[in-house]
Amino acid sequence: MRVKQGWLWTILLICFLGSVNVRLLHAQELPTPTPDADGIITIIVQPNDALWSIAARAGISLTTLLDLNNLTEDALIQPGDRLIVAIVEPPVTPTAVSSPTPSATRPPPSPKPTSQPPPPTVICLVAFSDSNGNGERDAEEPLQAGVAFTLFTDEAVVANYVTDSLAEPFCVTDLPPGAYQITRSVGREETLTNSGNRSLTLAAGDQVMLGFGSFIGATPTPTAVLPTQPPAIIGDETFATAIPNLEEVREERLFPIGAAILIGILLIGTAVLIGRRRS
Repeated sequence: MRVKQGWLWTILLICFLGSVNVRLLHAQELPTPTPDADGIITIIVQPNDALWSIAARAGISLTTLLDLNNLTEDALIQPGDRLIVAIVEPPVTPTAVSSPTPSATRPPPSPKPTSQPPPPTVICLVAFSDSNGNGERDAEEPLQAGVAFTLFTDEAVVANYVTDSLAEPFCVTDLPPGAYQITRSVGREETLTNSGNRSLTLAAGDQVMLGFGSFIGATPTPTAVLPTQPPAIIGDETFATAIPNLEEVREERLFPIGAAILIGILLIGTAVLIGRRRS
């Protein structure tokens, strides 16, 4: 009878101790396990913890707990040890969106004045019928066809052109600065009213218009070589400086001829008188 009572007390003591242990287990305030950056969940071993109680508290089997930590059932654990109880996907760390730093806006560059290219250097030529013989083209005087022009320098011929009285003035553009000469052809029974040979020196950007006048006469009268006329800049009212009047040139040429004839007559008369006196 006493033996049965002893077993009964032993069973009651075990049940009491088990309930106390369970109450103590539930009474512990343990932190909630949180996965680290690699998704590993660990717990810290507390006093009176055992492997089976840690597995029960984590909701896993004892075998899983041993496999996660490479332990055996008879392994000893100490309070403060860290044991792995689960491995999950690592938590997604929200990436902070950095707002762009406003930068000072530079003012637009000041526009630079564009340098204008210099105007081209040009010589324009025109031949006209100078009906009044004044060396200048008047409004009613037409262009003249069939006049051959040659523009040249000391080194080479720059251009050749024959007028057609339709496409004139004929212009040679983009000439380099320097000295130029222009000559024109003279037809039969044609009399020039200004120089048919011109020389001029151009600076960069000069634009020159030259007019060459002539008229057709029954008998062409030889004309003196007229001085080279200065060229007229395009836009001027005249092509070149006025030349001496043609009639004045003819009178000047006739005077020395008449004087020579008179001197000849006087010399002949003197010789005849001397001859008579000797005889």
